[in-house]
Amino acid sequence: MPRTAGRPRGPAAPVALAALLAVLALLMCSCAVGPSSRPPVAVLGSGAGSGAPEPPPRPAPKGPQVPVPDVGDASGVDFIDCTDDMQAVLPVPIPAGRALRFECADMPVDTDSDNGRRRQSSIGLMRVSLTDQPPQARPPLLVLGDSDGETGTLRAARLAAQVPLALLQHFTLVGMDRRGEGTSRLDCAPPDVREDILDTDLASPDPTAADRLLDDAREVVQECYLTEGDTLTRYDTADTAQDVERARALLGVHTLSALGLGDGARALEVWAQSSPSSVGRLVLDAPPDPTQDSIGAAEARATAAEAAFDAFGQACASRPGCPLGANARGTVTQLADQLRGRPQTGPDGEQLTASAMLHAVLIGLDDPEGWPALASAIAAAQTGNPTGLLQYLDQLLGLNGRFDLALATRCNDTTQRVSPPQVTALVAKWRTAHPLFGSLMAQQLLLCTAWPVPSDPAKVGPADAAPPMLVLTTAVSPRVPEQGYQRAADQLGPARVVNWEGAGRGAYPRTPCVTAAANALWVDGTVPRASVLCPP
Repeated sequence: MPRTAGRPRGPAAPVALAALLAVLALLMCSCAVGPSSRPPVAVLGSGAGSGAPEPPPRPAPKGPQVPVPDVGDASGVDFIDCTDDMQAVLPVPIPAGRALRFECADMPVDTDSDNGRRRQSSIGLMRVSLTDQPPQARPPLLVLGDSDGETGTLRAARLAAQVPLALLQHFTLVGMDRRGEGTSRLDCAPPDVREDILDTDLASPDPTAADRLLDDAREVVQECYLTEGDTLTRYDTADTAQDVERARALLGVHTLSALGLGDGARALEVWAQSSPSSVGRLVLDAPPDPTQDSIGAAEARATAAEAAFDAFGQACASRPGCPLGANARGTVTQLADQLRGRPQTGPDGEQLTASAMLHAVLIGLDDPEGWPALASAIAAAQTGNPTGLLQYLDQLLGLNGRFDLALATRCNDTTQRVSPPQVTALVAKWRTAHPLFGSLMAQQLLLCTAWPVPSDPAKVGPADAAPPMLVLTTAVSPRVPEQGYQRAADQLGPARVVNWEGAGRGAYPRTPCVTAAANALWVDGTVPRASVLCPP
């Protein structure tokens, strides 16, 4: 039965910080394999006073220097005050004494189409500023989100309540939605087919599972092509990069400073390659590894997700009264086996299957502050109550779910297509190395098989003509292994890496060390002379 959209979520319980730090430190030690060829690293935070000699600094990066942000002239954008509306839905509290102004606008995008069925004509912008000065008195700082996460406009609103006040005293945050999210949400896949896809279990003994999944993928493409036509392939990184340059021009600035998360960071990388003279002070948080094909990226994410789950399980076990006991992996494996035999039904008739449960856990791993709530939701499902886990699936299937856009972006960014026999072989291969999440990653590969092959997907390469920038990495991420982030920085050229020994999806502004490094670039134009290591 259909799932009910838009269910409210309860507040996440705080993580026991000391336990999590101990777990992450253990994981860091256990994952060290052989000597490192990385550049010298400056250690900031609690470990900086250990007495160890500091490594010699690398020479300052050659080429373009960090530009001075300009205020520009955004009179070409029709911003309208939407403060009351945003304050009613803001997911975090605004600090006392911080008066914020929220303004909303639509930015036109390219509407060219060969068959005239283009639906998308604009994307959302949100400008967030302190009320002590007009918003146009400070330079803009663009905020761009991940295709399967929070929209750029909502992320900018959230950050305005979380970042140090000094950043807002120097910049006005401008959140930019991607094509297919926010008010222009891509919503073309039949809801029941989305649910079937999430429920399909490639790890089950059913020999027809891969073929049925491919049939679902074909139906999604057929339905989406009816509404989107030849523009279905325009929900991608290449067009997002073009939209960033369009936003810069409309905001009237010579150079645009920005923060990107996940594949939003990837879009900023492509923009920096194609428009280096437009690039201001750039921070790339958790960019994907640009050196891998689709199969390599899927396996890398499976590896990362398994490591993140182990960190989650050890953090839970280190707390008194962990509802999953000492073996979280065994508990979830047992729950998956139970659900394969008998799916659970939620209060609104929605089903929790083994595959849907693992999707929910994967989503929950993104936020370590919510790990206690995730553990409680898993424990509740053990007793027959699936409500907590079903709520995580709202991110994909709910009123503002991101299933369609995430699928379109992933498929439009690669020309590689994988057949059902190949996927079946990968599931068999990954069952041992990635027992929880390998089948989910193989499933995502198969969903692109029926998707139109893009003619010229974006490719990340050197951006040597752009000014120096920061790449933020997270040691235990459920999305990309830390080495993948390093390869993204190496590919760019003029980048310094801030390595955070923490966990979750994205590093900014989760920790003072990372926040200080990013703000130093934005506010002061300061780029570290060596890569930085931040404690958990």
